[in-house]
Amino acid sequence: MERELHPRLPKGVSMHCNRMSRPNSSLSEESLLAMTQSVERAARDLAQTYPEVIVYGCTSGSFISGAENDTEIADSIEKLTGIPAVTTSTAVRRALHAVGATRVFMVTPYPDNLNRQEADFLLHHGVQVAGWDSFRCRTSEEIREVDSSRVADMVFAHRNEIDACDGIFVSCTALFTVDQIERIEGTLNRPVVTSNQACLWAALHRMGVDSRGLGAGRLLEDFGYSGDTSPATHSN
Repeated sequence: MERELHPRLPKGVSMHCNRMSRPNSSLSEESLLAMTQSVERAARDLAQTYPEVIVYGCTSGSFISGAENDTEIADSIEKLTGIPAVTTSTAVRRALHAVGATRVFMVTPYPDNLNRQEADFLLHHGVQVAGWDSFRCRTSEEIREVDSSRVADMVFAHRNEIDACDGIFVSCTALFTVDQIERIEGTLNRPVVTSNQACLWAALHRMGVDSRGLGAGRLLEDFGYSGDTSPATHSN
């Protein structure tokens, strides 16, 4: 997330990071769910920087516990620290609602069991995944090896399916994509939501910071700071 987000932070905004603990880097339910065991340690450490908001930065790790449970981790962080928090999955679904996307094409790096769970999660929250494609990585290291240009190529390979959608969603905080968002939107004329972009949008909006002009797509340009600190898409 640092590589994608640091260059796009507005002037005067800083980002401080801490790592969650995992038994291994495999994209398995067991490994992803195990991260929650280190929430208290990581959140309390971050709280010492006195942030205005804390983001739990993992998409699969925040939807995998169930379609209705994406806010549980954030609620736990807020209870521990007294600092507002949001998970990536919550940020994503709110971002998709903000841009008016109800039928999306999804690109991920995940194995298909996680893809199916993510599609179910989004459908529960009113967003149909009309189709998906994936790099089907087995570990986090494999995800980091995927260049953002390959992500764009995968999206463009499905332009006929995307014609029948009203949005594009690229999942995973470890998948580099932000530098391709404006090119994809300009070519396919569809809003693009990515995990890291949605996290940045959600955090800045909660802080009351204008997100326009950051070069990360329509979400930040058209649905950025509106003069208040309530969530742009309410608290659903």
